[in-house]
Amino acid sequence: MEGARIEEFSWPYGGGYGIYRELVDYKEVEKVSLWYNNLPPGKTVTTYLSPIKALPLLAEKLVNPNITIGGKTVTFPVEIESGQYVEFRSMTDCKLYGQKGELIAEITPQGETPMLAAGENAIEFNCTTPSNTSARTYVTVIGKGEPL
Repeated sequence: MEGARIEEFSWPYGGGYGIYRELVDYKEVEKVSLWYNNLPPGKTVTTYLSPIKALPLLAEKLVNPNITIGGKTVTFPVEIESGQYVEFRSMTDCKLYGQKGELIAEITPQGETPMLAAGENAIEFNCTTPSNTSARTYVTVIGKGEPL
């Protein structure tokens, strides 16, 4: 399936992540564009289209997500629903926000605060999902403090 290879190609959306983060009002869609990659130069290709349907993304939950850096793991004991996000500033300042940026809950993380070391750092994300789907997430790490 070509959708699994989306990150390998150049798209006009600003990267593969862009197609997953946007909310779509399906009754407002007025056109569909087809983009092609890796066409053989100087050759003719044929495209066959069957019905095109706008399908909403499957809502999912990430349960007890955690981040590990340098052997230290912090776990967020929460269920994050699609569109929600967690902001972790410290072990005493961690919040769950909704799709529109509204505060949903204060979170008390468990474990240790991961610290970045000088040089390259391996960062690992883990969670469980209540269904048999492949969950996606976007993790942003921002360093704070003195330069390493």
